[in-house]
Amino acid sequence: MHDAELKRRSELKEAMWVYLLALIIGLGVGTVGSAFHYTVQTTSDVFNVIAEQFSDHKALAVIISAVLGAVMVGIAALLVRRYAPEAAGSGIQEIEGIMSGLRPLRWRQLLPIKFIGGVLSMGAGLVLGREGPTIHLGGCVGQIVGEKANSNEETMNTLLAAGATAGLSVAFSAPLGAIFFMIEEMRRRFKYNFVSLHAVILASITANIVNDQVFGTLPQLPVQLQTWLPKFPPPENLLTSLPFHLLLGALIGALGAGFNSVLLKCLRISDRLNPRTMQIIACSVGAVAGALMVVAPEYVGGGEALVKEIFDKSPLLSFLLALLVVRAIMTFLSYSMGVPGGIFAPMLALGALLGTSFGYIAQDLAPHAHIYPGSCAIAAMGALFAATVRAPLTGIVLVAEMTASFNLLPAMIITCMTASVVAQSLGSKPVYDMLLERTLEGSEETGVQKEPC
Repeated sequence: MHDAELKRRSELKEAMWVYLLALIIGLGVGTVGSAFHYTVQTTSDVFNVIAEQFSDHKALAVIISAVLGAVMVGIAALLVRRYAPEAAGSGIQEIEGIMSGLRPLRWRQLLPIKFIGGVLSMGAGLVLGREGPTIHLGGCVGQIVGEKANSNEETMNTLLAAGATAGLSVAFSAPLGAIFFMIEEMRRRFKYNFVSLHAVILASITANIVNDQVFGTLPQLPVQLQTWLPKFPPPENLLTSLPFHLLLGALIGALGAGFNSVLLKCLRISDRLNPRTMQIIACSVGAVAGALMVVAPEYVGGGEALVKEIFDKSPLLSFLLALLVVRAIMTFLSYSMGVPGGIFAPMLALGALLGTSFGYIAQDLAPHAHIYPGSCAIAAMGALFAATVRAPLTGIVLVAEMTASFNLLPAMIITCMTASVVAQSLGSKPVYDMLLERTLEGSEETGVQKEPC
């Protein structure tokens, strides 16, 4: 009994220590994430100032913005290539590789390059999301705390998971969705147990409180859906709209599989180009994004503001389709430039555009089926995430939490599950598995060491 009591106390002491470290991580990630989001927003506001200052000289405003965008993206690409190649792209696949012991986390180089590069690339208007960099930065905070605490391998895995989860919680102000993401998407890398789960939960909610309540860095969402959505859809509405949600899910599933395939092909092409050519292309894409920031800002940027605008207004179908095509192209181009930035937010924006367009068409074809473009948009946002990432539960909870639309859960579940199954049946791999495989292939070719630095 004495030995058992000593063991219980030792385990409790160890658990309390891990929880304290998770709390510190949550505070750190909340602070870093808030600073990152504020700096990105402040940087992108420069283009609004240019548009206002040269409102009488539109052509001059476009030229200045294009040059500024080219310089910002060019600097971001150069910093990443020279000092921290692992800072390119989302960073989620890097965290998965690190937690699996397959990748190093050189936080001293990565943290400043990811932060500065992300501010420059997203501030210039590239169609990238801040969630990937925030998750990567969160992992850095977890690594720093773990190193300072001389943590063992299992505890370090927990702290990395806590930092990454806190990063996603901050990015979308969705602490529950972030927890689901860690459990569902990183289940093969996350060493799940009672203590590690509670540490992740603690870090997620702490970071969310710091971001939302202390610094007030609230996201563009949740959005208000009173215009397009019924407050309490009656049961028969779901039955009459069921075929449409199944069809929407199947469509999104096929498009999600195509999204993953095209994204990887674009990255393969960029991998084959020499650095000088890639630098020129990055500057060119930055110039296009910068120009669009003052001419048509809805075509560029992460997409959170666009989603809100879609719900606030009733855009024409032709405008939605134009946005869909341009933003899809810009998403592939932006992510292929080798600069920091995620694909969560752009995917959510594409899903909202797809769902709204589908809802318009369904309303015309079946006016008595109680199809709402807003509900289709919400369902499609989660479905595209489910189809590409292959994490349907995360997609459902994340979108419901972001948009405050829990009353639409039945329709979302049907659409998301259908999309995920269709994408899987088409042989599409989850996007972050594909990105991690590409990263590991690149590290083998360049001789990058797997052991942490």
